Order: sequence, then C-alpha cells, then structure tokens
Amino acid sequence: MGLDEYYFDNYVKEGNSILRPIYYPPITTEPKDAVRAASHTNINLITLLMGAQGKGLQVQNHEGEWIDAIAKPDEIMINVGDMLLRHTNNRLKSTIHQVINPENSEWSKARYSIPFFMHPVSDMKLNCLDLCINEKKPKQFENITAGEYLNQRLKEIGLV
Repeated sequence: MGLDEYYFDNYVKEGNSILRPIYYPPITTEPKDAVRAASHTNINLITLLMGAQGKGLQVQNHEGEWIDAIAKPDEIMINVGDMLLRHTNNRLKSTIHQVINPENSEWSKARYSIPFFMHPVSDMKLNCLDLCINEKKPKQFENITAGEYLNQRLKEIGLV
C-alpha cells in the first residue's frame, strides 16, 4: 500500500490488544442451530489466530459463500478488522466470519481458539489514509480516533 513497514509500530506498542482464549465445550444435546458464533467482523486492526486447525471457523468470500478456514500447523490466520477497513477507506475489507458446530461425530470434542486482537492505542487517528482516497474512491468515513471508535462500537453491541 506504500506505507513504511514500521508505520504501525508506535500505534500498536502498548495499545489495547487482547489475547483471548475461547473455549467451545463439547456438545451434549442437539443444538438449536448450526452456529456457535454468529457471523461478524472484528472491531480491531487485525486478528491473528494461532492454532486454527480443524473445522469450525468459516469466512465469507466476495460471493457470499461460506468457506472453511483451516490453517496448516505452521500457519497463522490473519483477519482484517473494522479499524483497518476504515483507515484504508474500505480498500482492505473486514473479514466476515463465523464458527459453526462440528458434525455429529465430533460433538464429544471441545474446540479451542486463541485469537490475538490487535488494537492500537486509543489516540491513533483512524482517518482514511490519503493514499486510499481519490476521485474514483472518495473518502467514505468521518475522522475518528481508535478509542472513540471502539467505544462507539462497544455501545452498539451492548457491551458498554
């Protein structure tokens, strides 16, 4: 994108990042639906997912189809978040994803997920980058800081 490779360093150092272990217990009774975590995007800049082997996580492609996202043992899943979408004026799209229930034969197994949600410092400006704005792609978002945006989104989803 033409940014210096160290562009984000000062924004993520001592930012509001979270490493969150998620435990999906074994299924003991017939689930009401096939989804463990409904489709959503993440609020942050990027999400790194270690240990994403096995079925469950799905991402939505540009045609709206759900695709299993299964990493090889030496791979990390990287999802673009809503803050990076704003900052790049929608040039980089947030990854729409969900977690579905396993097939019946796998119900007795728990599922573990350990995503790292990379959040910047609260005063980082999420203003659309100039290099992502032009006549064909006008600025799509108002200026806002990462802290203001996080609070706005947490209110919208009822966590604040």
